[in-house]
Formats: sequence, structure tokens, C-alpha cells
Amino acid sequence: MALAAMIADWLRRPDSAPPGETLLDRKAGDFIALAGRLAAPADDAEAKRLRGEAADALAAGRLADADKKLAQAELHAIGGSTDLSTLPPAHRLLIGTHRADRAALSFLRTTAESYREAAARYGEASALIGLADVERSRAAALDQARSLARISEDFGGREGYDAAVAALRRLLEGLDSLTDISAYAGAQEALAAALENLAGQTGEAKLRAEALAHCRAGLEDLRRDQAPLLWRALKLRLGRLAVALGVAQKDDELLEEAIATYAGVLAAWSRGDDEPRWLEAEHMISRARATLGRRRNDLSLLERAFNGLNRVVRATDRSRAPLHWAELQDQMGGVLAAMGERYSEPVVIEEAIAAFGAALEERRADIAPLLWARSLANQAEAMLQLARRNKDRGLAQKALAQLMTATEAARRTENGPVAAELQKRLVAAGAAATRLIGG
Repeated sequence: MALAAMIADWLRRPDSAPPGETLLDRKAGDFIALAGRLAAPADDAEAKRLRGEAADALAAGRLADADKKLAQAELHAIGGSTDLSTLPPAHRLLIGTHRADRAALSFLRTTAESYREAAARYGEASALIGLADVERSRAAALDQARSLARISEDFGGREGYDAAVAALRRLLEGLDSLTDISAYAGAQEALAAALENLAGQTGEAKLRAEALAHCRAGLEDLRRDQAPLLWRALKLRLGRLAVALGVAQKDDELLEEAIATYAGVLAAWSRGDDEPRWLEAEHMISRARATLGRRRNDLSLLERAFNGLNRVVRATDRSRAPLHWAELQDQMGGVLAAMGERYSEPVVIEEAIAAFGAALEERRADIAPLLWARSLANQAEAMLQLARRNKDRGLAQKALAQLMTATEAARRTENGPVAAELQKRLVAAGAAATRLIGG
């Protein structure tokens, strides 16, 4: 009943597709957290009764009734006072708690407007609590920013991210990195998250660089033992951003920073604690090692990258995540091709060609045309590499034709940066193939 009420607004949208698994998981977590708070003991008998009735209404999917009960509990705590600033701190804390729970209730609904209402209520809760409990006031302010960010995450557009960034900057203005270490780091992590997501939406590299700076700021005074999960979250985000920027900007120092960051996290993290995120970290450190290994022609880095990617691909369910599995196969092919330059035997290059072929089984032209074109080009270059090794003119001609097919497909699909990149690679491959065929 509760889930049906929560997603009813989503399903009423024109041309609405069913909510995705990620959104449903988030809503389930939001529901469980609120239900747990409503079930917590209360000293005041009337507040206990009203919160219990709110919990019952919530479980039955009667969200409006639940909000009415919490509003009544809030009025009961106010007790007729017309100046809340004169109330004892315990009363202001109780009022703010009710308001924060009403915010969480608004957030259960699946409309951008209800998210805005939730954000406004969290802001009010933060102000109501104030100095009565500084940590809980800051937590409500952080929830306000996260609610704003979720507008963009769940409904698209940049409005929510922009509003979250502004709210988090205001929050940071009132925090000291030395005396409010965990709160400061938490706000920096949330700000970095909003900026990273906004960068993913807009493609602005400067936003990723700014997000990276906020991760560094959050980690400057935070020790792992002070807030282990927050420390890990900041480290993982910093590593991901450093890899993305290091690859895009050809910045070896950023890649080295990413490798050191991920190595430190993985050394202090049991895979069984959170295997999906552990595998993500293993994937990203392997990607950084692969990129740096190719740039430096460092066989040790390449071998470590391949072993890491192999661990991740063995743990990846191809049937559940076919494109991710294909991405890993493509990246393994790239590492093997780079390693093949250092080995005298051609078997490693042959394995690279096979890995690209496996990627192409899922990166099909009808499903992901640009990814198909990339993997097709990658395989063609590995084939040309093998042709040079074996002085095989026929294979060189086949490789060149395949690279031409990939380039033309990319041009037809988007005629943008991917097509331009493949065109450059085609010119270089063409010169190499011509020398081999003509020789």
C-alpha cells in the first residue's frame, strides 16, 4: 500500500515509464528510515500517540493522514506559544524533529514539487532546532540540500543541483574545518557529489575539478576513525574524479593521486563489507593503472591493471549488466594490446583481439552504436598490431577495412568527438597498413 501511494504521482505523469530500480530502492530506503523514526520511543504520551497514528497511516499508504498527525504532534509541542524562540531547547528540538519528519514524508512522494516542499521543511527544521542541538540542525540542513539534488537526479534538469550547490555553500560558510570536522567533511562530500553530477549532465570539466577540490578539502582534517563511511565516500569520489580528469587532461599526477587514493581505501576495506562498491574501486584503480601504464610503457602497471580488471569481470553477472561486462572486456583488450607491445610472442595480442570480440557480442550496433564503433576500432587496431608482428598483409587489409567501417558508423551516428577521434586513428592506421602492404 505504501509503495503504491509513493509512486502514484510518478505513474500519473504523461507518457510516464515505470519507475526504475534505482528510484524504487531509494524510496524503499526513505520509507524504512522514516518508519523507524516514527517507531522510536517518545517521552510525551500525546506525542507518542500521534506519532504512532502517523506510523499506521504511513504503513497503509495514507500519506496525507500521516502528515496531519505529525502536524498535530508539532502543534502539541508548540503548546500555544506565539514566540518559539522563548521555548526551552528541548521543546524547540521536538518541534524541529516533527518538522523534519514531515519533510521526510513529503519526500516519499514522487514529484519535483513534493521534493521542493521537503527541502523547505528541512530548512525550517534546521532553523527551529538551531542551537538546541547543533549537530541535528546541521543534519537537517544537509538533508535539505540532498532533497534539492534529488530533484535533478530523479526528474532531470540542473535546477535541483544548482539549488543544492547554493545551499551547501551557505552551510559551509558556518562550519569550521578544525572544530566541526565531520560536519564540514560531510558538507564538502555532498557539495562534491552535486558538482560531479552536474558535470556529468553538462560535460563541464571545470565542475569536476571543483568537485575534486572539495573532496580534498573534506579529507584534509578528517581521519578514518572519526567517520569511516564518510572518509571512504570522500576517498572513492576523489579517486573517481581524479581518474576522469587524469584521463581527459592527460595528467599523470592526477592518475597517480587516484591510484594512491584507491590503494589506501582498498587496503582498509574488506570486499565482503560492500562488494559492489569494492568492485567499483577495483575497476577504477585498474583503469588508472592501465592509462598510466600505456603512457609510460610500464609493464608492471599494465599487468596489475589487467589482474584487477579480471577480478572485476569474474564477479560481474553478464546477464544482469551486459554493457558493463562488455566495457570491462574492452578495457581488458586495451591492456592486453598494450602488453603485447612488450612481449615477443603474439599470443597476448591474439587475446586482446578475442577480448574486443567478446565486448562486441554485447556492444552491438543496434543497441549501442557508438560503443560498437569504438570496440570495433579497438579490435581493428589490435589486428593491425598482429599483422605487423606477423607481416600478414591480408590481416592488415582486413583491419584497415574494419577501422573504416567503425569510423563511418560513428560519423553516421553522431559526427562528433567520437567520429573525429576514430578518423585520426584511421589516418594513422592507414599509413601503417600502407607501409606493410606496400612493403
